[in-house]
This record gives sequence, structure tokens and C-alpha cells, in this order.
Amino acid sequence: MALLSNQISKLILDASVLHNSNSFGEAEKIYRVLLENDPDNAHYLNLLGTSIAQAGDPIRSLEAVDLMKRSIKILPDYAPYQINLGVLLQDLGEFERAKYQYELAILLDKKNSNSYYNYGKLFKQLGLIEEALSMYKQTLLVDPNRHDALVNIGNIFHDMGDYQRAIKFFNLSFKIAPESSLSIINLANTYRKIGKTRTAISYYQKALGISRHDGLRIKMLLTVPIIYKDREHISATRNYFLTNLNSLLRAQLKLLDPSLEIASTNFFLAYQGESDCLIQKKIADLLLKACPKLNFIAPHCKSIIARSKKIKIGFLSAYFRQHSVGKLMQGLISSISQEKFEVIVFVTDELDIENDLISRKICDSANKLVRLPDSTFESQSTIASESLDILFYPDIGMDIRTYFLAFSRLAHIQCVTWGHPDTTGIPNIDFFISSIFTEPASGSEHYSEKLFKLNTLPTFYLPIQIPKKMKNRYELGLSSSCLIYLCPQNIIKYHPDIDIIFASILRNLPSANIVVLGGIVNEWTSKLIKRWAENISDVADRIIIVSRQSPQDFMSLQSAADIVLDTPYFSGGNTSLESFALGKPIVTLQSNLMRGRVTAGMYKAMGIDDCIAHNIEQYIKIAIKLADDKQFRDEIKEKILKSKYILFENTEVIKEFEKFFISEFNKVISTQ
Repeated sequence: MALLSNQISKLILDASVLHNSNSFGEAEKIYRVLLENDPDNAHYLNLLGTSIAQAGDPIRSLEAVDLMKRSIKILPDYAPYQINLGVLLQDLGEFERAKYQYELAILLDKKNSNSYYNYGKLFKQLGLIEEALSMYKQTLLVDPNRHDALVNIGNIFHDMGDYQRAIKFFNLSFKIAPESSLSIINLANTYRKIGKTRTAISYYQKALGISRHDGLRIKMLLTVPIIYKDREHISATRNYFLTNLNSLLRAQLKLLDPSLEIASTNFFLAYQGESDCLIQKKIADLLLKACPKLNFIAPHCKSIIARSKKIKIGFLSAYFRQHSVGKLMQGLISSISQEKFEVIVFVTDELDIENDLISRKICDSANKLVRLPDSTFESQSTIASESLDILFYPDIGMDIRTYFLAFSRLAHIQCVTWGHPDTTGIPNIDFFISSIFTEPASGSEHYSEKLFKLNTLPTFYLPIQIPKKMKNRYELGLSSSCLIYLCPQNIIKYHPDIDIIFASILRNLPSANIVVLGGIVNEWTSKLIKRWAENISDVADRIIIVSRQSPQDFMSLQSAADIVLDTPYFSGGNTSLESFALGKPIVTLQSNLMRGRVTAGMYKAMGIDDCIAHNIEQYIKIAIKLADDKQFRDEIKEKILKSKYILFENTEVIKEFEKFFISEFNKVISTQ
């Protein structure tokens, strides 16, 4: 029986409401009713195809394509249908076909801004930035009120590290559409990135005033300063953080996908120099309450372990490349016994195996390489399908995807080590693997995991290749006549106490300079310069900031220095190993937490304790003695060069890891 016109109008309105509220399944039902009444209606066919596509079921994607093609066959000159098909093809990875649809849409209707806008998104996805910018600008020529195009331009500049230009475009978008949270959230994220915490929080609050967004409430909590003014600033930040965290724990927050809705970890709290165990456990509790399906349990973890000849171990990180984690892990993954272990490497992105030697070595060493889907929940299933005995995370807390995957039970034994040297707080992580050389007596109190201490350093580090030709001081833009201290650490490690150290050294040694590296983000460096101008203005001009270096030039910079200064409370790892490879004396402060004891642990492994300080005053004395007493400095260098072999390619490290893995696996089997 044919529908009456008023019935059709009501159905179209109902379908539109459902479609726009993302109730795609319900909208689909109405579109099918409309098509039964009018099977060749191009509009209904296209809307049905669009609703199926937006529902996100990959199994039905070809059905959606077919429906859209049918609508185009009926109305081939209607640009919006071409655009909708282009969007779907782009989502399916059919980039050339999508490109064709957008170009056809532009030919059909040069005044449809959606053609240029979506074409711009395609170019951005393909990494063609200039072309993307051109399309977004064309979008704005057609429709100056396209605030979403302005946001996309802002995001391009954000990704390029040009944060001030990004802010400019986000503000333009906000002026056009002040009621839209899109530009507001992007403004907040950008101010967060450059360390303008208060401004970022004010924008997050503004966005929350427009609509409920529980993920944003948690992201706002995790928004902490990057460069601190002083100790009081750190203390106030932690108190504020705990108050807000406890408040959120009392709220009934709901999350569908935290990796998308929060898109952040608690990374920066580790740089405050305090134990984060309680906070990390509370954050994990908050996330599990808000999103229970994070606590996924792989089917094989619910059943008895099937004995096999080899222990199946997985290694999972986003950083199996030219990165500190890749450097720390390539030796273990490539050297673990293939007779005792079946090694599966999980990666979150495609690796550049051709050009990245670390990626190539890790991949070549694996029995199997698995590229994980972008979705946390799809990744859970992918990893679960491998039926792992052990899952080893080199780091948890830096990458969003691996952090949220760590909430799952994907192997019988799950452990983490010091790629990010802070406890996770996550119940499903069983062990934190550390070292007798880096842990204090009270170390177990700092972890939610069970602390396991290897009898060696916790990395099988491959020998460092020292360049045959290195730049001299002149080539590096440094003075050849003064004594140079180098602090080679990332400036996010510059706790306010380092100002006292720098000032005392420079005041005692008028002919010395301290060289530091600029930050990854220029605004971080500016904040640090401002802090030094306020706190140690009399010597601030002798802290020389150099730009970030290529790996080879970074080695040259370390070689050019007389003395290396470690950062208190969060010491060097890779950088300290590189300095030791060159025989450079490093002054280090052994603090209460493992992350402030790594360089000291390396010294202990070498049997050297001359440059390990236990308080700031002692640190300063050692640093000055190394400058004043060249014989002492040469003796330390000789000791390091004689003993550094223990730091590199130490086969005992592999034996320690294997012994731990086998022992813990056997314990699990014995308790079945």
C-alpha cells in the first residue's frame, strides 16, 4: 500500500533526526520503508548507503558502495552523491577512486564546498600538506563560514609544530561558530601542548559548558604544567590534581573509547620528582569504572595453559624504531633464545624497515610481526588470538594505544619495564622489571605491580657506534676557550632544583658555561628561559641553549663537553649510555625513585661511585671538583673507559630475563 505524502514527510523527518543523532540502525529501517514505497528514489538510496557506511560495519561496506552507485546512476549530475561515495571510498582506503569522485563533484558543482573540504581531508591523509591547505582555502573561498575547514588548517599547523599559527586559525573558527566545541577543544589541546595549562583548562571548561564530554573531563585532569616555576608550583599542582581526581572518582563517568575520548595518558606527572603510585592506581580505577570493557580478558587466559615446547612471548610498543625504547629493546628481542621462546612483535604503526635499522633488526628477530588495528578494542581481539603466555610492554604511559591496551588481560603473565620509568597503576600488569642497581630498599612501595629486580641492568644494550668524524666546538658554535658542562637531557626533566645546581656551578666557575638542548616545543624553552631570568638572572646568560641535534651531531656535542650533568629526580638512560661510551664523567644525584637512579645504577654496575651524589650540595661539590681537578676528571674518564664494557651487550642480561620469564611461567603452570 502506497504511503501518503504526509506519512512520507514524517518518515523523512524521523529518519533525519535518527541519522543526525548517530542512530544509524534505526534510520536504516525507515529508509528501507521509504524505498519499499519508492524503489528508484535516488535520495533514499544514497541516504541508506550513507547510514550503513557511517554505522562502521566493514562487512557491509560493499553494500553501502552499491547503494550509492545506484543513486548516482539515477542522478549522475548531482554532486553530493559523488562526494558521499568519495568519503566512503576514502574510508575504505580506495584513495584514487575517492580522488576521482571528488574531482567529478567539483566539475559538476564548483560552488559545493564539501567537494573541496573532503578532497582536502584526503590530501592530508596522504601526507600531501600543500595540496590539503590549497583545498581547505578553496573551501573557504566558496563558503567563508566553514569553521571546520579553519580547524583543519589549524591542525595542519599544529602537526607542523607551528602552534601560534594553529591558534590563529582555531580562533578564527571560534569567531565564526562560538557555539561549536570543535574549535574550543582544539584551542585547549594546543595550549596544553605548549604548556599554557591554565589557558588550556579554561577552554576545556568552556567546551564542557556546551555539551557533556566525560573524556574531556579526564583530559582536563591530566593537563598539568610541563615547566614548573618552583617546588611550590609542583606541590600546588599535585594537590589540585588529587582533589580533582577524587571528585571524578565520585562522579558517574561513562566512556565508550577512552583512547579517542581522552586521547591522553598521565605522562607528565612523572617529571615532578614524587612517587605516583597512589595517583596512578586511582586513575586506573577511574578509567575502569568509566569503561569496564577496557578490562577485556582473552579467552585462553580463562582456561588451563596448554603446555608447548616454547613459551609464547609478545613484545608490544609504539616505539620499535629509532627511539629510546627501540634502542633499549632491540638487543633483548634479537637475542632472546629462539629455542625456548616463540617471539611475536606487535606494532601500532607501519615501520620503516628499509631506512630504520632498529625497526629492521627487531622485525627480523621476530617469529611473527603483527600490525595492530587502530581501534583499542579490535587490537584486544588481535592480540588475544595469538594466545600469548607472556606479554612484555617495554613502556606504558607514553603512547595512548598501548596504555589503554594494558588494561586488558591478554596473556597469562604481563609485565612492563623502564621505557617509561613510572608505575602504571593498572591491575592487569603483574610485574615491573627493574634492577638491583637502580632500586632503593623501599622500591616495591613505588609500584602497583610486583617489583622484580634483575641482578643486572635491565637492558641488553648494543654497542654504541661512535662516529669516526665528529664536529669540533667551533663547528657546533661553542667556545673553544671555556670549560663546558653539558646537560643533554630533555628539558621536561628540568625540575626547579636544577636551577640551584646550575647557578652554584656557574657562580663558582666564572669561566665555565653550561650547554643545554632546546625543547621539542619552542614555548617550553621560552618558559625555562623566563624561569632562569627570574631565579638565577646573574648567570642565566652563561646557560647556552643549542638547537636539537641529529644523532651524529648529538654524539659530537657530548664529545665536545668536558663534564656531563645529569638531571635530578629523572636521570638519563640512553643519553647516559652514550656519554659513558665516550668516557665522559657524569655527575648524578641518586634520588629516592628508580627514575632518578638510572645513571647511578650504571655507575654501580661499573663499580664506580665517585660521581654519585646523595644530595644537591654534594652534587655541586662533585661538579666543581671535576672542573677544578683535571687529574680527578681524567681518573674518572679512565675508570669509565676501562669498565664501560659491562654496560653493553652483557649476555648476563639476557640470561636474567630468560630466567625470570621461565620461572614465572612455570609458577603459573604449577598453580593450575
